[in-house]
Amino acid sequence: MIEGRLVRGLGQAAHFTRVDWVRRQFVELAGIDPFPGTVNLILDDDGNRSRWRSWCEHAGARLAREDLSFCEANCYPARVEGRIPAAIVVPHVDDYPLDKVELVAALPLCRHLALEEGMRVRIELCRPLAAKAVLFDLDGTLVDTIGAYFEIARVAASAHGFEITEQHVRESLCSGGNFWKGIVPDAHPDGAEVRRALTAHAAREWPRVLREQGRMFDGLVDTLDALKRKGVALAIVSGARSEVLELFRDNDLLARFDAVILGADVARRKPDPAGIVKALDMLGVAPGEAVYVGDAPVDIQASRAAGVRAVAVLTGAGDSALLSAHEPDRLIASHAKLDGIIAPVNRAAARCLSPPYPA
Repeated sequence: MIEGRLVRGLGQAAHFTRVDWVRRQFVELAGIDPFPGTVNLILDDDGNRSRWRSWCEHAGARLAREDLSFCEANCYPARVEGRIPAAIVVPHVDDYPLDKVELVAALPLCRHLALEEGMRVRIELCRPLAAKAVLFDLDGTLVDTIGAYFEIARVAASAHGFEITEQHVRESLCSGGNFWKGIVPDAHPDGAEVRRALTAHAAREWPRVLREQGRMFDGLVDTLDALKRKGVALAIVSGARSEVLELFRDNDLLARFDAVILGADVARRKPDPAGIVKALDMLGVAPGEAVYVGDAPVDIQASRAAGVRAVAVLTGAGDSALLSAHEPDRLIASHAKLDGIIAPVNRAAARCLSPPYPA
């Protein structure tokens, strides 16, 4: 942990963080789709300056320039005030101040955390999460089904004379709410009956749409096998229907999981932690020794309620800013980054000595 004093910047970083290749690399390296500009801290005491120098001895992740008019930089995934995911950026320039720390986040940090110039701000560098078990959501985390959900919602809605947008589908997935609540007005004379009809229509069509549009994310086998080699137990905890498991039949993928909990296996949906708790009981793993990986705010909320660490991925319903606002322990671009941020529990004692892992 280091602590610095918030100072006003020169305003030059806003243009840099809007450049497409810069934004793309921040997302890939730290899960941060940057809000324009940086937050600047000055380290005004020897202790914090010394800790900062030791951080900079680690290479971090390289932010490669795609335009020669810009410099290269190092990027370090971090958390601000123990809450908000961020990235520390260190430009490769000869005269860069040794007591300055620049932060990039998906949120306007000062406004979100009510920070004012001169206030002291704490930053912690992200390090590996020691875990005996990694639990996964399905939709948007292990399997790409956002398009399938939009299609099934569109098909069912249009058959009953309603229109639906992809944004509405994403918001429903993020909140765990019913697709049809915002589509069929409460004032509709047969609202409850129409919503039931929509649900039934979508259920009939779902297996077909899932086969046609659902797919596993690339590289999933490699990610799961890398975690297995570390001795980490794996589980699925999702509110999804059982049809989605058909996507796992190839490569004997389902056999890599030690427990599978779906919507029909619990009485309450996320953000209720019932599914996570049940999976932990099946695995014999304590909450503090587990990580839950998901793509939506309800996944982070369920993780908190169950007492496990939350890792949010950007491959599903939630974007970088929305997920950051719900304060995950880590924010990563996709499942492919998990091998770099998960460490076996038997290495936990050495964790404080290990270098920071790029997201």
